[in-house]
Amino acid sequence: MSEPVCHLDEFFMTRVNVAWHEPTQPGSIDIDYLFDYDVARHTTEKQRFRLAFRLASKSKTSTPVDYSLDCEIVGFFRFPEDATEETMQSLVRLNGCTILYGILRGQVSNITGSFPHRKMVLPTVMMEEVVRDIELEKAQVRQASLSTKKKTANKAPKTAKSAKKK
Repeated sequence: MSEPVCHLDEFFMTRVNVAWHEPTQPGSIDIDYLFDYDVARHTTEKQRFRLAFRLASKSKTSTPVDYSLDCEIVGFFRFPEDATEETMQSLVRLNGCTILYGILRGQVSNITGSFPHRKMVLPTVMMEEVVRDIELEKAQVRQASLSTKKKTANKAPKTAKSAKKK
């Protein structure tokens, strides 16, 4: 049997905050789920990655109802020696988030099973869309940061020139 393309070596939870908020009036519950992650690479073993996957949920109402959740799970992934850079960068995000989210779904369900209402089963998500949205947001943040640095760099010489003229 061949080696898997993306292998999970280890995982652990770094944060699990769950709170139950009893609804004060009947009605539908509308929850926002927020996802994020950070990828880091081993300094010497280029086929090894660390993925920190984060999930938060909160009700969209002014007074919280149902569950609020704030979790982080970290996984360590390994790729075969012949894996391409493009494959590793793509799969650590897509497969890594899919794997860690699956583990997180089970953990949250187990934890909330003893809460007063019912266990929380996290929704099924299209991880391709989640990763795409996160990568788009990270690119926008990088672009905004570069724009700010350019503006700051452009302002610095003008300030220095005007100081010389005085």
